[in-house]
Amino acid sequence: SWDPAEWSSVSDRTSRWESRVLGLMETSIVLGQGLSGSALAWQLQWQGVRVHIVDRCSPVTASRIAAGLITPVTGRRLTKSEDFDQDLAFAREFYERVETEVGETLFERQPAARFFVDETEKAFFLTERLASLHDDVVPICDESEASSTVGFWMQHAARLRVLRYLDLTRAYFAARGQYHQADIDLSEIHLQSGEVRMDRPALSATQLYFCQGYQAQQNPWFPDIPNAPARGEILTVRIPSRTARHVVHRGYWIAPLDFGRGPESSCDFIVGATYDRENLTALTTDAGKNELLEAARRFASSSGEEAPEILGHTSAVRAGTRQRRPVVMKHPEHPQLAILNGMGSKASLWAPVSAKRLLEMMSQSEALPVSKPRSKSLTTLAHSIVRRAITAGDLAIDATAGNGHDTLFLAQCVGEGGRVTSIDVQLSAIESTRARLEANGIINVQLLNVDHGQHLRRMADEHQQAKAIMFNLGYLPGGDKQQTTTPESTLMAIQAGLQILSNGGVMTVTAYRGHPGGQQEAAAVAELAKSLPDASVTVDMIPGSEDNNESPVLFVFRR
Repeated sequence: SWDPAEWSSVSDRTSRWESRVLGLMETSIVLGQGLSGSALAWQLQWQGVRVHIVDRCSPVTASRIAAGLITPVTGRRLTKSEDFDQDLAFAREFYERVETEVGETLFERQPAARFFVDETEKAFFLTERLASLHDDVVPICDESEASSTVGFWMQHAARLRVLRYLDLTRAYFAARGQYHQADIDLSEIHLQSGEVRMDRPALSATQLYFCQGYQAQQNPWFPDIPNAPARGEILTVRIPSRTARHVVHRGYWIAPLDFGRGPESSCDFIVGATYDRENLTALTTDAGKNELLEAARRFASSSGEEAPEILGHTSAVRAGTRQRRPVVMKHPEHPQLAILNGMGSKASLWAPVSAKRLLEMMSQSEALPVSKPRSKSLTTLAHSIVRRAITAGDLAIDATAGNGHDTLFLAQCVGEGGRVTSIDVQLSAIESTRARLEANGIINVQLLNVDHGQHLRRMADEHQQAKAIMFNLGYLPGGDKQQTTTPESTLMAIQAGLQILSNGGVMTVTAYRGHPGGQQEAAAVAELAKSLPDASVTVDMIPGSEDNNESPVLFVFRR
């Protein structure tokens, strides 16, 4: 005879035992051991999953040459991400746990200095950013003139010893038989029900994570990721008299090579980085070397140090995205597949929290993120893109003045020595823009109440050149919603703008698709972008939301 209650208790214990065994048997393959793959492998390991890392073991990759800089205030607009503090706290906790596993210090909080590249950036910092960043920055004053601010300390900066972190991660998993050197042909990956099988090495798993960064080989399950890679070059130099041990930013950056390694190479530094979206090879270039060497000389001359000696020169392609956010994605049809990619230059900061988000997503039954990252304002993105292209003294054009926000922004970018032409067919828009400029003491703007297509065509006929052109399509905010830009005039203006755009220049077109006619106008711009005959112009199309076809879309034309 048997007691049902006792049998139930035994059955429950057996079920719990089986669950633990099955959990231990769960296996994942991480394809690629850069910063993304390493962060994912560690977190899977801590969850009790058996992880196999498969990597080409290339000596030069974007991760392996990365400086590991974590910088709170970035870009020409000196912005700080809303999530920075949370991401930094998670990254610190993550790297400290890795340090416990490997027995070595890898991550340090260390303030970094940023010096202004010009008077325009200085003025923008003092008027627009200093108050909002007061907890994170400390102004740097010129020693010879205490009242003159020349830059600021970023208090919450940090740095990861990337190469050492990657090598120790590889050694940890290799010692457990969980690291495999192989250059995978994606055609040798086979999907079965709830399983993934790989031919070489012969592995099977319940999940496969693609963490390959940029590779020329197209991924059939996640095509066109990353969608905006960029090649960067880094120079290693020796400056024997340089005693500064902190990271310094001024357009470029310079950082001690011996971070965390002791004094044996205390006069060696790395300088970076270039940015090239066209030449996506890993080859170094003389142009890149000369650009970085000139930056290194400027760093040395500002400190009274001798000219730098070149010790090394490397190059790799960073996996960036047009949205400038990581790709954290579970495949909608094959739940055993996922991808972690697109970290760009922020991988040391973003990889740990992005890996966590992906594992949370994989635990859900739907192929949707647990929490989608906040969509970035296309206006903010357009300003960020333009600010990197424009310098003091340039000519810029606001082709749709509206209420004057872009006109004011462009005037601040080009400074008193530059010029801005601001155009709008509505007189009320011109008057609103004029009032905004007067309130800010701006006098270097030409305001024109004309059709933008006709005026830009006239400028093209006169062979004028502009470094930046901005469009906001649709209707005047706060004005008559029936009076909108039209596809005919817009296309004429864009085509003329492309003739005006100088080398290195950028033209942004933000199309609003939620009003009558907005969809057709955006489609017309997209069709123009696809059929451009000029090979010297590239175009990016960035939707405000991937799943809402009425959201705005930003077109970025670069010459």
